[in-house]
Amino acid sequence: MSVSRKEVRQLMRDVFTMGFVVGVPAVQLLLFGYAINQDVRAIKTAVVDHSNSFISRQLIGQLEATQTFHIQNHLDSDQEARELLEKGDVQVVVVVPPDYTRSYYRGRGAQISILVDATDPILARAVRTSVNGLMDKHNRRLQRFDIAAGESALRVPRHRTSFGTEPDLVRQRFLSFSVINLYNPELRTPVFVVPALLGVILTTTMILMTALSIVRERERGSFEFLIATPVTRLELMAGKIIPYIVIGLIQIVIVVVTGLLLFRIPMAGSFIDLGIVSLFFIAANLILGLVISSVTASQFQATQLSFFFFLPSVLLSGFMFPFDSMPAPAQWLGETLPLTHFIRAARGILLRGSSLFEHMGEIGAMLLFSIIGFVLAVRLFKKRLD
Repeated sequence: MSVSRKEVRQLMRDVFTMGFVVGVPAVQLLLFGYAINQDVRAIKTAVVDHSNSFISRQLIGQLEATQTFHIQNHLDSDQEARELLEKGDVQVVVVVPPDYTRSYYRGRGAQISILVDATDPILARAVRTSVNGLMDKHNRRLQRFDIAAGESALRVPRHRTSFGTEPDLVRQRFLSFSVINLYNPELRTPVFVVPALLGVILTTTMILMTALSIVRERERGSFEFLIATPVTRLELMAGKIIPYIVIGLIQIVIVVVTGLLLFRIPMAGSFIDLGIVSLFFIAANLILGLVISSVTASQFQATQLSFFFFLPSVLLSGFMFPFDSMPAPAQWLGETLPLTHFIRAARGILLRGSSLFEHMGEIGAMLLFSIIGFVLAVRLFKKRLD
């Protein structure tokens, strides 16, 4: 009992351990219970309405009323819509043909094209389910008749299933949605996971290695030698980062080559563009590790704090769950995480073939995070044993 009381006192005095004990369950409960939502809602959608009629606008309104789609752009050309898809600004494009209204009313199989960014299979399946439900609702208006069930009094010819002025032109489905899955037509999960897994691996290794770097110096007794040198705090921080940048690039090559060979991940974009984006992401994670290393006193505390940051990064970045389906507060928090921006850029370059310039917003967010973190790490780090 004496040893137990001593252990309790030590735990109570250790702020980081108590924070880990209390904070991790609270964060997990909030993330899994509130922020994580597998119901796909408010998908960013662009509309190209070549018909521009009352019936076509009514259909667009019905699509948005399903709450699966969130209409953000009304465009004039298919090319503009395709560019938005490649940039990742929208995930769905609805294309209404010019003859939609005439075909709809005459029962000649009016068809709406739905272009889907299928890099996320969950999102693509949700789109198909939603439009199929709306299509069935419209097509119920087409009455079918069963001659064998005693409906012969209606005098419907045996080769027909419905009334119409032109029997050879009337179709069983007078409205259909043609869903076209782009960038991942087979809806393979590895295509969705592997580019994001690259960011998750870098987050785990880069943060943890740099978080332990300075703390390790203190525990091994070599920190006194660093104090005695004329190296400034800024030079020490930069020197700690540079070796791990090379390690991060090696990890990128390993993951990408493995994904190409084993999982047949398409390489639609430039490997150089992916490398440049990865450099900004690696720098952001390394600097965060330095901040953690500057405020902790032991390797155990540094490890605890690293995993405390790692959990929200994975769950709020769009790695496993559709980002746009999360509540607004969770999205705001996710936008502050480097992993969120790297996953968008990596999937865009690898799968959609987008260029580096189309992801300048993601690069700018990671760069801003790095600058703020580096200034904070330099100010927090003290060249003193106490």
